[in-house]
Amino acid sequence: MYYPYLRGRQFELIAIRELASEEALQGAVIPIIEPVKEAINNLTLAHTIFSERAQTAYVIANPVVGDAQGDGRHFLEYLSSLELGTYLPAFHYHANRGYIEECIDEFNLHDCLLICPNDLSVEDADFKEVAGLDQVSIFTLDDPGRNRSLNRYLRSLGKGCIRLDDLFERQTRNADFLDIPTHRFSEEHLYFAEDHFLGFSDYTALASHYSDSGSTPRAVVIHLTYRNDQNQIWIRHFTSETNDSISNVQGKFAEAAAKAITYCRANSLTNSAIQELEHYYEDEHYPGLGTVKKISIKNHILVVAEYLRNR
Repeated sequence: MYYPYLRGRQFELIAIRELASEEALQGAVIPIIEPVKEAINNLTLAHTIFSERAQTAYVIANPVVGDAQGDGRHFLEYLSSLELGTYLPAFHYHANRGYIEECIDEFNLHDCLLICPNDLSVEDADFKEVAGLDQVSIFTLDDPGRNRSLNRYLRSLGKGCIRLDDLFERQTRNADFLDIPTHRFSEEHLYFAEDHFLGFSDYTALASHYSDSGSTPRAVVIHLTYRNDQNQIWIRHFTSETNDSISNVQGKFAEAAAKAITYCRANSLTNSAIQELEHYYEDEHYPGLGTVKKISIKNHILVVAEYLRNR
């Protein structure tokens, strides 16, 4: 099972709403959503689609980024107002045993996901107490090769473990992607079960670094993943060429989209995300940076889901 880690920004929630409507997630993908705003409108829109399509997702109760970060009860109160089974509770653990235990009791929670930081010590008695709770059924483990003792300890509990990898190579400027060649992105979909993980997670075709600042880009980049003949997932960064100023963003998008569409057509790559990109390109319409990111997210999830469904 694939557990893409998404921030609850509008374009990310639209991506998984559309995928659920296409029935592209079911049976292969369970998103993990970290809300970054207190507003719940977009979460509710996604919940409606998910409920109709029998799709589940985890919602993090205590985000560590964004305007809503902190060990609060806002999102748990929201989850408690919804029908059971569609949105499942998740917690970041950061020496907050009391908070997690109180929330589990107060809201009568079950099937909780615990997100474990990479630097946790297996000697942390409070963490062991939380991890051992019956209401905690699954963990994410950040880059498990860097904390083998934690990896071994979590496996000893007989619960589900998901490996979380930060795969995207972030650049200082979008224009820097012009010099980044196509390269291997991930093989976790091939080996997670062999390595005895219940599933695997990443930040899709986006950086894990969270930033809510927006500005007009000097360069437009479309990040697309695809599977090669060995079923490895590779990534290409289709980057505009005229990047000396912030003017003519629509023209920059056209340059990047032309590269992407040419490549996809030459290599018979298509899905609903690529078709949406073709539509904008042919209509000479720049849909905005959020939609460009949404297309990258959708494409990556579709690439992974198609493999998992057909393996």
